[in-house]
Amino acid sequence: MRRLASLLSDFVQRKPTRLPILVSGTAITLATVSASVTVALGLNHNGALFIATVIFISCAIAIPAGLVHYLREIEIAAHQEKLQALAATDALTGLMNRRTFERVAEKERIRMGRTGDAAALVLFDLDRFKSINDNYGHAAGDEVLKTVSRLASNVLRLPVDALARWGGEEFAILLTGVNLDQACKVTERLRTVIEEASFKTIAPGLSVSASFGVTSFTASSSLHSALSEADHALYDAKRHGRNRTVCTGAGGRKVIALARRV
Repeated sequence: MRRLASLLSDFVQRKPTRLPILVSGTAITLATVSASVTVALGLNHNGALFIATVIFISCAIAIPAGLVHYLREIEIAAHQEKLQALAATDALTGLMNRRTFERVAEKERIRMGRTGDAAALVLFDLDRFKSINDNYGHAAGDEVLKTVSRLASNVLRLPVDALARWGGEEFAILLTGVNLDQACKVTERLRTVIEEASFKTIAPGLSVSASFGVTSFTASSSLHSALSEADHALYDAKRHGRNRTVCTGAGGRKVIALARRV
């Protein structure tokens, strides 16, 4: 008996959420055994009534215990889902974080190996973001990041495409099912949307622009090398005056550079 009690104690300590099930099972088992023994030994002349009474009492114990267990399981599942979401997203913008984006891009690369589709990777960076923080404050900078995130989400085909905060004021985009020319057009549209957006509600006189680097992404591409090509294209966009889109083909070959509109 002591050994059984020890095993039960260990079970409850290791899996406390199973305690209501243990209570329910014990109540039903004891009710069934006691009713069966009573009728078998003839200790009660109205066996059916006794069995019904005992089963009613056991159910009165088992059902609430089972309900507690069910609600507890729902709470645990919701908590786990929340933790997974927090681990996969950027806390400020609600976008994917870098690790999640890399995982999604790698899955897309594997899928393209089966379908033969193509895609594009985009890195973009907000121009002179440090001056926004310096002149308007970090709270305004945070609002700019959230606003740009919403603008980009509206332009892209989420969740078909993927959008992530890459770090600081830099973002990453995976455009699926597009060639490089199509990707450049989508990217240039986003650049224009950001350039023309009003940020006056954040701070009077505030304007924002972004620079973009785009590269093709196929099943044979290395994610690391494709990201490196997009990063080099972004650097070219910065070096040539900012607020522009630079697209590169295989091996970093520059195929298009779209300058900002005057």
